[in-house]
Amino acid sequence: MSFSVIVSYNTTQATTPMSRLTLLLPLSFALAAALTACSSASVPPQSAAKTPESKDAQPVETARVVQGELTARYAATTTLQAEHEAKLISEVPGTVMELLVEEGDSVHKGQLLARVDATHSRLQLREAEADLQRRKNEVARGEKLLARQLIAANAQDQAESDFAVRRAEVDLARVRVDKSGIRAPFDGVITRRWIKQGQLLAANDAVFDMANFADLRAELLVPERDAVAIAAGQTVDFSVDALGSRHFEAKVERVAPVVDRDSGTVKVTVRVDNRDRSLRPGLFARMDIAFLHLANAVLMPKAAVLGSRGAEVAYVIEDGKAHRQSIRTGYDSDSRVQVLEGLTAGAEVVVTGQASLNEGALVEVLHNESDTRIAQTRALAKSEKSGG
Repeated sequence: MSFSVIVSYNTTQATTPMSRLTLLLPLSFALAAALTACSSASVPPQSAAKTPESKDAQPVETARVVQGELTARYAATTTLQAEHEAKLISEVPGTVMELLVEEGDSVHKGQLLARVDATHSRLQLREAEADLQRRKNEVARGEKLLARQLIAANAQDQAESDFAVRRAEVDLARVRVDKSGIRAPFDGVITRRWIKQGQLLAANDAVFDMANFADLRAELLVPERDAVAIAAGQTVDFSVDALGSRHFEAKVERVAPVVDRDSGTVKVTVRVDNRDRSLRPGLFARMDIAFLHLANAVLMPKAAVLGSRGAEVAYVIEDGKAHRQSIRTGYDSDSRVQVLEGLTAGAEVVVTGQASLNEGALVEVLHNESDTRIAQTRALAKSEKSGG
């Protein structure tokens, strides 16, 4: 673009500085306008803005729904307990005269563990036995007199009744004397001692705690959906934090026949054979039950599932758009879950970024886990073939 500005004035006339300024101002305005017009014409048109579709697309990561094997597992933490454990008490009052075992000692059934002073009980026993002998003699004499009809029959009946009562009292006194010796009710280990020698005990005071370490158990509260597939005899793998990476094996012993209405769980009892004494009651254990194997299940990543049980949804990618799809899931294992309804193998579902999606939203797939895995597998197979 070109332009020209012609200015003429009479040079013969005298000019003052103010008159020159008056003449130059219009010239300056004209030059500025011309330069602005030139600049506007020389600027190239701006590039077209991005289309609304590319501008509004939301970045997501996806994976494919596949068909394969699934082993349903139930994992939980629990504490090992002794199947046979007891708190031993002193059934008779008295002073502790003798302690024969300590904490950690192995004992067998019937072994004497401690002895309580039984002097008073023995004296009561002797008194009862003496009185019993007297009544026995009275019964024998009464039988002779009754045969000669020298006493009434009811008098003899009373004597025999008193003799029977006194005999029972003697038996009870003998039990009290015997209870002064505290004995083990089964084979096991003393886990705690509550008493000291010379201590005065009242009736029912605690004396020892003991347990049988050879037979341990664990109780699991399993959701009813998983519990229906758990049965007695199934194998249970478990580990104990205190023993590092070592793994153990146990068996499901029994499954409760009812569902707890408050928690919706079923109590499953696991029996642990601990005859080698490698475990102890109270240890924290991590249980894992593989209770069901599915050979040909429709599987999808757990991360793709939104909502709660009974109202689950997933976002499926079709033609660059996300569509909300209602689904129903079944058993799960690790990072995958079984799809019962709503999706078929091959569908592409969103695993990252779905929380901000709406029905029909435009998406940009940044990464597809399944396709990447397939490509890596093919590349590896090709490399091995060429190397062979």
